[in-house]
Amino acid sequence: MAEKKQSQEKESSSYHHGDLRPALITAARTLLQNQGTEALSLRSIASAIGVTHMAPYAHFKGKQELLQAVAASGYDELADNMLVAQKENPKTRGRSLAYHYGVEYIRFAMKHPNLYRLMLNQIDLGIKSGPETANKEIWMSSQRPFRLLFAAFASERVSKELAHAKALGAWAIVHGIASLAIDGHLVLPEGMDVYQLFKVTVSSSVDLG
Repeated sequence: MAEKKQSQEKESSSYHHGDLRPALITAARTLLQNQGTEALSLRSIASAIGVTHMAPYAHFKGKQELLQAVAASGYDELADNMLVAQKENPKTRGRSLAYHYGVEYIRFAMKHPNLYRLMLNQIDLGIKSGPETANKEIWMSSQRPFRLLFAAFASERVSKELAHAKALGAWAIVHGIASLAIDGHLVLPEGMDVYQLFKVTVSSSVDLG
């Protein structure tokens, strides 16, 4: 009983005012990066940050809800990285800005391969269930990167339909390169990396400035 009380006091002193949820997500991402999806469980994540195995249930109903929160954090980080790229290239717009977004997309996938796979899996589940029934957090976060890409093409003063089609095409290119690269299926010409490949792929239609 004394040990249980000490453990509860430890949790209370370590995490206040909503700190536990982001700590759980951070711990989950670390386990995901190092050990893969199979290592993720509410119990293992609780253990990683030194709280009781029941503590995560205050924030997540189960493993699926945790995975969705982790995936949402990945989409938010990707979108934030894209916004940084926009600020670093303030004079670029349209297709040229989309190119910089694409570089960030590939860089993110290469840096976080397990997270990237999880993100795609979770949004696939959301699309199948539809926005009305999908987890609102993962649905909203997953839309952010694509909306930035769409806005880049829409700034060229084309129709919404054409901007959407261009954004889909650009997403397909970066997704294809990223997925092939992280799964080891991309054999590049000697002296070329994935970013150079992406540049070659889009250079004929994008003014890189």
